[in-house]
Amino acid sequence: MGLAVTNGFPRVLKVQHVKARRDLRDMGFLYYAIIASVVIVAVLFGYLGSRLTYVQIGYEISELNRTRAELIEKNKRLRVTYERLKSPERIERIATGELGLGYPTNGQIIRIR
Repeated sequence: MGLAVTNGFPRVLKVQHVKARRDLRDMGFLYYAIIASVVIVAVLFGYLGSRLTYVQIGYEISELNRTRAELIEKNKRLRVTYERLKSPERIERIATGELGLGYPTNGQIIRIR
């Protein structure tokens, strides 16, 4: 095995892999690290924002379903009340009792041809 000059390093064998020391004044690595950190933080905030939106929409859907169920129940009660109020027996009772109305006699009926 002979000594050879590789990559500008004397007295290094060809089979040895030697890494050169990084120049500390070279700020390229720092810029890449900052950019990578900003990207990671942006992705993290994006993910958290979407999760918060997802949870908020879930709460809104739950609230709307609850409101819908209440309105359906109120609609059922109103239909029952409506049917009770329009019943012929009730109308007849109010007409005869409170308003003093009665069934017409034969003399009160006039036929028009």
